[in-house]
Order: sequence, then structure tokens, then C-alpha cells
Amino acid sequence: MPRRPSAPHMKNSVAVSAVEELLCGAGTVLDPPIGVAALFSGEPPRLDALRDRVAERWGGLPLLRRALLRPARPAWLRPHHWLPLDDFDVRTHVLGAEDEGEHVIAGTGEGERAFTDLLGRLVAEPVPYGLPPWRLRLVRAGRQGGTAQERFALVLTAHHALMDGRSLELLMSRLLDGRLLRGGTGTSTGTGRGAGTASDARPVRIPRPRRPEGSTPAGQPPDSGRLFDALRSGRALPLSAEPPRTRRDLAWAELDTDAVRAARRALPGLGATLNEVLLAAASGALRAVHGEPEGRAGASRPLHGVYSVDLRTPEQADTLGNIVSMVRLPLPVEITDPRERLAACRASSAAPGPAQGPDTTTRLVCAAARLGPWALRLLARRAYSPRWAPVSCTAVRWPRGPWALDGAPLERVIPLARVQIPGAVSLTLTSYANTFTLCVVSHTPEGQARLLADAFARELTSLAGAVGPQLSAPAR
Repeated sequence: MPRRPSAPHMKNSVAVSAVEELLCGAGTVLDPPIGVAALFSGEPPRLDALRDRVAERWGGLPLLRRALLRPARPAWLRPHHWLPLDDFDVRTHVLGAEDEGEHVIAGTGEGERAFTDLLGRLVAEPVPYGLPPWRLRLVRAGRQGGTAQERFALVLTAHHALMDGRSLELLMSRLLDGRLLRGGTGTSTGTGRGAGTASDARPVRIPRPRRPEGSTPAGQPPDSGRLFDALRSGRALPLSAEPPRTRRDLAWAELDTDAVRAARRALPGLGATLNEVLLAAASGALRAVHGEPEGRAGASRPLHGVYSVDLRTPEQADTLGNIVSMVRLPLPVEITDPRERLAACRASSAAPGPAQGPDTTTRLVCAAARLGPWALRLLARRAYSPRWAPVSCTAVRWPRGPWALDGAPLERVIPLARVQIPGAVSLTLTSYANTFTLCVVSHTPEGQARLLADAFARELTSLAGAVGPQLSAPAR
């Protein structure tokens, strides 16, 4: 088992990148992880067999064999570091049901609630320092009434500084059987500890963006005012008239496939993207749960949301790490008509303002990095403010399958977003094999995650113009 690193090991460590330092947060609290839960139908694998598979397919990835170290003193002026390790201990990083308690997730009832409760605990559990900051859990299933189809889940969690959401997808896909790799040279069932190329495992530092020629008005210094505009506060989510008692909460729902597809055709012309539908339905759900913004404190300011943008080039399609930026947009919660909200989200996504696009975010990070880790932490504190962008929306298209684990088909994918601050909420919509799954993670008064998930489903039905039940599948 690898030892926890001590101070003398700092000389062998490497400072994290600017993006990774930003994702380490402001340093005031331990960071909850990001994650993904893959739900399978069939017999679960033996834990020892799963650990062997992880050692075989992930053992050759340097990304998973490095520990995150806290900054040396004075901590405010020093960066976090990565310490490369020779190996990782599968018994520490691959855990079974006996480590979490038994959870039955087949069918409906107590098992589903226990599974959702487990996911809620995992998104609130800080990632420990000193060892590679990731864990894979096998959640065993049972048979409801002795007749239902058996199901199980793999839940992968990691510190966001280690990897982005796309890397979670790449890692889980590497572990499963089925689809050809993107290069078309073999299947994901490759063997050997070095399975995959070195480029697959090498994190990439994001280059500083360059402004196109002629985009700066004559006589105006480059970037003048734009970066400061991107830091301006907006409106916080209304929590309660009383001092709010918030906690991290999670809810997920199986969305009606026909309703999602119809919602994408709600506007004339080309169909709306999955991301645009997510932003519009999230805006409607927030309006339904929190009420109309008129008359509230700060109502003249926009309620901002963010969505992530993958910066990988085609040559980096299978590269692990953090190769991501984000776009901050005002959410149209003041618009009453669902289709008008969708049109507003389409317009904002198609042409984000000069202080909102992914290049602006990357320039902000680069500017702070030039000043030092303290500036990145100040930027993180600003970004984590409940008035800057309290709503995060992410649309995920899982790679086409079919995928399986030892013959058990992958049924559904549930992404687990990171929510760090009180007053924040994250909505993630995943598409896989003609299924759509919504996961809401919030740090708001208890029960609001479930309210938002239900309101989101109703908003989809309004967009689709459907008649009848809003959801044909159970919510969790």
C-alpha cells in the first residue's frame, strides 16, 4: 500500500496548474468531489474481480497515481502540489457495499431511497489529501420480491482538480466493455497495465487564448474593462426570510424521452441543443420553486448561471485532466412563457457577451495566475460567491454504446456535480441509449433538490406541449 507523502516528498512534487489551483477552491473548506454513477442491469461482479480490472485498465494511468498536497507555509502564497506515486492501492480506492452498507436499488421503495441517500452523502464527502484523490465504489443490488431484475452501480468520485467531467466519462468507458475506441484501432477491452497511450493520461495545460485581429476597438487597451465586467455580481437565489439552514442535497429523475425530444423541437428552424433545453427548463424550474423575481431584493440584477465548455481539440479527444472553461449567462427567469425562455437561452448561447464567453474565463485565470496562487484563490472565492453564478447547468452526451461490465448492460448514467457553497444549485442532464437522466445537487434548504427536479420535468412538458402525465418514469 502506498504511504501517505510527508514533507520531504515536496521536492519530488510538481505545482498544480492554474486551472487546478482554481478548482482547489479558496482554501477555507475541504472540497467535495465530482462524480458519476453508472447503473447496470444484471449480476454484479465480485469485488476482487473489479479490483483486478481496475488495476489492469487504470494502473498505467499516471493521473490516477498522484496525490494532492496542501500548500507549504505560508499557504496563501504557495500553490498546491501533485506528488507522483509508484502505484495506487486498489483496496483503498475500489470499495464495495460492505464499506458503505447494503443498498438495494432494484425496482422502487426503500432500496431506491437508500441509493439516492448514498449519492447524496458522496457528493458532500470531502476528498482526503495525501492519497490519489479518487474512489470507485461498487454498490451491490438485490432482487425486489425475489423476481425483479438485479441491478448494481459503479460510483466514481474524484477531486475536481484531478479531472473534469469528460475525464470521468473517459475513465468509466475505459473500464467497461463494448465500444470501439475513438481511434478505431481496438475495443475498450484492452489488457495490460499500460493499456492506452501516454497521451491519454497526460494532462494538458490550457494555452492562453489570443484575441482575433481587429476585435479590440481603436484606442482601447486590450481587455480593458472586460475582465472586471466578468467579475460583477448578480442576484443570489432567494432561500428564506429566516436564517437559512442549508445542506447538500441530491435528487435524480428518469425523464420522459419523448418529452425531451419534443422540447428540442419547440422552436422553429433548427432544433434546440440539449444544453439550450437544459438552461431553459432550469430557468423555468427555478422560477416555479423560488417565485417570480419581481419585487425581490436585487431583482434588477440578473440571476447568472454557468455551463462548462470542453476545450479539447480532436487530437486531445481522449486526454485526461482539466481541459475546460465555462460560460456565464443571465438566466431568463423573469420571462413567463416557456418557449420564450428557450428562445432567450438559444440567443444567449449563440452569442455570449464579451464578458461571458469561455475565452474571457480563461483570460481571467491566466491573469490571476501571473500574480500568484493568492490571486487564484481570490478568484475562486469570487466565483464561489452565491451572487456570482449560483446555478450550474451541464448537458452530457454519453458515448454511444452498447456498454457493459462482464455482460451486465449499462442502463443509465447519473452525473454527480460539485456544489460547494450555500445557496448554489447544479442541474445536470445526461443522454445515453435513448434515456435522459436529470440530477440536481443543491446546497439549499432540505428538499429543494427534489422540488427543482419535479419542476424541471413539468417545464419539459410545457416546452413539448405535451398533454397528460409529466413523467412516465419514476423520480428518485
